[in-house]
Amino acid sequence: MQLVERSFRLEALDGLGAKPRPELIGPVLARLHDTLQDAVRMGFLHASRTRGRMPNVLRRAADVRYLGHSADGDQATLLRFEAAPFGSVAGELFSQQLLWDDGPTPEQTAFELLAGSLVDIAEQRRESNRFDLGLLTRVGSYGKLVRAKHGLTAISLPDAATPAHAGARGRIDARVVDSADALAASTPEPRRVRVAGRLDLLGVSQQVLKIVLDPQTVVTAVWSAEQAFTGLKDFLDRDVLVEGLAVFRPTGSLLRIDADVIAAATARDDFFRTLPQAPPTRDYARLARLRPGEKSAYAKILGSIPAEESDEEFARALEELS
Repeated sequence: MQLVERSFRLEALDGLGAKPRPELIGPVLARLHDTLQDAVRMGFLHASRTRGRMPNVLRRAADVRYLGHSADGDQATLLRFEAAPFGSVAGELFSQQLLWDDGPTPEQTAFELLAGSLVDIAEQRRESNRFDLGLLTRVGSYGKLVRAKHGLTAISLPDAATPAHAGARGRIDARVVDSADALAASTPEPRRVRVAGRLDLLGVSQQVLKIVLDPQTVVTAVWSAEQAFTGLKDFLDRDVLVEGLAVFRPTGSLLRIDADVIAAATARDDFFRTLPQAPPTRDYARLARLRPGEKSAYAKILGSIPAEESDEEFARALEELS
């Protein structure tokens, strides 16, 4: 089996180097497993969290082993890991027709997928397929580490190149955490939907369905029901009606459907041959931000309230009432 080395680079004002403080590296190691699993699921399923057990092939793709740590100057420590490229441990994921154009490649590892997600979050690519609300929440949780007074200032992936981003490396710092929080706040809530179309493709290893609504519109659905996925083969290349939870991007466009019901479509189901629409949402944090030189609503109201009466005016008003 081919193995490659990848690392997390931790930065702090003090407490790192060759002999790092345990409280600086421990929380990162504790979060690593779930974070990489989220990134792998996002890459292969367009879903960072799924119901039920994670397929074994994806579990293998997310598996990494800790090798140790080393100094990278006085203010940085490298946490070193061993990982296998996807083609070595999950070759079956690439043996069938590609589910989407921006999917993982056989030479990549979980670290490259995480790096790509972090770059898209940092650049606020609101139409990205590399993150959803679950992954945004996961990245936002790192705020406890990188915003601490005597904690880390940044966590980066120095050797996980992302060709789709001109070689940019992923990074978690206060700015990226803020970006993740802002994207999460503007992401519409999922809602229950029905979609009718032709079942064009079944990704057996990933349990993913591709449904063609019309020649220009294709919907991705992740099968989340207890019914065996292999039982869906009878619906292949037929018109179907799929029901499930629609998950949206921050822009409101459909990212995927977490499907749990499928049936043969009838003429009465033509009404559902359209893309689901996101429920209205408001990013209150963005709406509350003021443009340069703009007065807040509170200041405008405050300025419109007359000043208090003087003591003499108040006494005169009392006399008039008596």
